[in-house]
Amino acid sequence: MSEKGSTAGDPLDDAVERKMSQVGETKVEEEVVVRAEWGNHIEFFLTSLGLAVGLGNIWRFPYVCFENGGGTFLIPYLIALFGMGLPLYFMEMILGQYCGASCTIIYRKIAPGLKGLGYGMLSINVIINFYYTVIMAWAFIYLFEGMAAELPWTKCDSDIGTPNCYSKPDVENCNVDETFYDFKCMNGTFFCQTQGLNYNVAIPGMCFNGTEEVAFSNVTTRVSPAEEFFNRYVLGLTEIGVVDTWENYGEPQWKVIGALALSWTVIALGLIKGVASYGKLSYFITLFPYVILTTFLIYVSQEDGFSDGVEFFLTPDWEKLAEADVWVAAVTQIFYSLGVGIGCQLLLSSYNGFNTNCHRDSWLIACCNSATSIYAGFVVFGTLGMLAHNQGVPIEAVVKQGTGLAFQAYPAAVTIMNPPQLFSFMFFFMLVLLAMSSISGSWEPVAAAIFDDFPKLRNHRAKVYFGCCLTGFLAGVSCCFPSGYFMFNLLDNHISTSVIYLAFVEVVTLAWFFGINNFMNLIDEMKVWMPRPMRYVYTFIWSTFIPIVLLFMVFSANSGRVADSTDGYEYPPGIQALGWMVELFPVIIPLALGLWTTFSALTKGDSQGASFLRTGPLLSPSSMWGPRPDRPRDEPVEGQTNAAADLDSEKQHKKEEV
Repeated sequence: MSEKGSTAGDPLDDAVERKMSQVGETKVEEEVVVRAEWGNHIEFFLTSLGLAVGLGNIWRFPYVCFENGGGTFLIPYLIALFGMGLPLYFMEMILGQYCGASCTIIYRKIAPGLKGLGYGMLSINVIINFYYTVIMAWAFIYLFEGMAAELPWTKCDSDIGTPNCYSKPDVENCNVDETFYDFKCMNGTFFCQTQGLNYNVAIPGMCFNGTEEVAFSNVTTRVSPAEEFFNRYVLGLTEIGVVDTWENYGEPQWKVIGALALSWTVIALGLIKGVASYGKLSYFITLFPYVILTTFLIYVSQEDGFSDGVEFFLTPDWEKLAEADVWVAAVTQIFYSLGVGIGCQLLLSSYNGFNTNCHRDSWLIACCNSATSIYAGFVVFGTLGMLAHNQGVPIEAVVKQGTGLAFQAYPAAVTIMNPPQLFSFMFFFMLVLLAMSSISGSWEPVAAAIFDDFPKLRNHRAKVYFGCCLTGFLAGVSCCFPSGYFMFNLLDNHISTSVIYLAFVEVVTLAWFFGINNFMNLIDEMKVWMPRPMRYVYTFIWSTFIPIVLLFMVFSANSGRVADSTDGYEYPPGIQALGWMVELFPVIIPLALGLWTTFSALTKGDSQGASFLRTGPLLSPSSMWGPRPDRPRDEPVEGQTNAAADLDSEKQHKKEEV
């Protein structure tokens, strides 16, 4: 196949070409749907890397690594990478590149009884992006607010804060016998009396409770300006579990809604011109975050506390290797980061040429992704070490996970950098780019599935994209209320487990129902080279190792479950049920469509075709299964098998037996 698509005038979508093919001695003209392609292979690589390298590498991996044994965690992490994540990643690349279609079309052809699997995968993408764009919206707010003469989270602000707000710049203005409380420097005697204690004149900074001295820092709960800025100004929270509850959802946070609208507008504009234009954007969107991370690393490595933070990050805890939860956390992190089981990489690979070496690409992208996570760990914990040294507290006192790291700990850290406005802009601009790369890469399959299912809509590409983005915006508004933070956490906590469920169904469908030998034939037909020993390794991993491990993870994920909560506020029973509905919804879709397909076959009197739970017509490729129509039409080389022809032959043999 000649290299065309995005190189020729930047096409917006798949095109139909008329080609001459040889049938015996006769030349026949036929129409062939030519899949849109990347402008060049670098665009595919950077877009795929941008999909993998996202916010999870910055705010999730470092904390998960620290929490599960530090440097010791890298052992199960790397085993999970090479034993599960990378093989599944490669498997999806093969499928997308071979078929040249979205996951909804592919699974409908490869296993009609599980045609809902593709839609289940898309539902995970949709749900993830409902709340992922909210993170992008928060980053935009910080980006704009950080342009002030003084970062608004540097000192305590009585307009948005509480009396417990405490910051080092504020307390530096107080005398030795004073402390900062209630937005002012307060005499030690008066401060202790307000808390029902006595002031120990002999030891400055101490209250006396009748039996022992109590440090000022332990008398009340101190809250940083960065924490109050995020919780009270950005989220609009006041008191979780008392004022802010599911029953009292609160007033809409218009600044967040406005930033969310901006986020979806940016996403729509980036995708509307198609894969070729977005591929060009990937040069900047994917690579610039590395420039920012390196800039931070160079800066913080020269500051006091950096080495302490790195040591804290990597200190091994060998006993953790004996805990099953650590291994589950490693696999979950790999799946979460690479995005397997949700059809994204499958779609991006469908824009490759038929003979692209996707085996090489899968190794490069997966290894670059994990290397980025480890690299980010040095930057994050080095920065937290610097912050802890500046505040004179232990590192564990400033270590936070998820939103706490990105929107509380790091904003506090940039206030002590010079100039703070520059580093604030760089950090939150990086978050915007990381969110944009992940969202764009996972939202494109949603639109692509619509175009594949309803080809006539390709003539209304702009309307479809804006319609999809408008839907995403409206759904995300539910997270733009004070108690919308609970919805954010609910979705985030449950949807990651859905990925494990669908990954299990996917690998069983391809390795068992479709057949591992048939799948290997796809690799041969695309002429994808790999060392021969690797074929045996992949055969074992796909057919045996991954299904067993994923089955164990399914049971592990559902044992010892704790109720959903935020900062000690346990959600009502109805909301707990909602969380389970979110988690199981992607699984219900293929199950429901499969049962409907079975019922339809039974009503037509096709009892054999309705054998849903055993390999048969519903779990074998349909007559529509085969390679993409725009593949090269040269003759197979000696020893090369045509997977589609083999399957047709197998079907004909079964018919003759009947």
